[in-house]
Amino acid sequence: MGNTKEIADHLIKQHREKKPFTNLKDDLRPISTEQAYLAQLEFQARASRGPLGGFKIGLTSRAQQELCGIDTPIAGGIFSKEIFSNNHQICLEEYHGLGLEFELAFQISNDILPNDTEFSEANVLSHVSNVYPAFELIIDRDADYKNLDALTIIADNSWSAGVVLGDPIPDWQSLNLNALNASLYWNFEPKMHAQIKSANPIGSLAWIIHHLRKLHMKIPQNSIIMTGSVL
Repeated sequence: MGNTKEIADHLIKQHREKKPFTNLKDDLRPISTEQAYLAQLEFQARASRGPLGGFKIGLTSRAQQELCGIDTPIAGGIFSKEIFSNNHQICLEEYHGLGLEFELAFQISNDILPNDTEFSEANVLSHVSNVYPAFELIIDRDADYKNLDALTIIADNSWSAGVVLGDPIPDWQSLNLNALNASLYWNFEPKMHAQIKSANPIGSLAWIIHHLRKLHMKIPQNSIIMTGSVL
């Protein structure tokens, strides 16, 4: 069993050398989700990408979880300098296997501490200051999607490469977010539509907060939380 610093250093070296994503093996493979998240924290601290500005959820669907051999979603950190505002231009050459997901992002209105009260879908929005449509940037390093290991993805910071935030949704407090539809317009491709409630972004927000509290992590005010694809 490799220690968490060795796992993180191995993954960071792969990123810097633009190596394709491969599942960790033998002594480098985490033996549990707990060790994978400890390796993720080491990755975040040692990757020279600056402090975190938020968090993300991944593998939100049962099909994705079964593909990766896990029965829960996964989480990762978003680096502050990789949170971009509307109309930011992406240079593909700066990424190794870039993907996009189309999500709702929530900005946290106050510090959330590990020992704070329990959070649920019923009360979590009271800790939100803004809601944004957003693109999540995912760096999968040309992974083979037929052979994915969730523990490796977790240690690899859940493939987080940043976000591009749209303009804040005006008067979002008066909206039933689950009753809204998501629409994607992409060049001349057919429009894509889906009901936001099928993605359950409010439930994802509560899950991420609960997950981070279990890790005894503070969620600072103004953190951006990405809540999974709405398409």
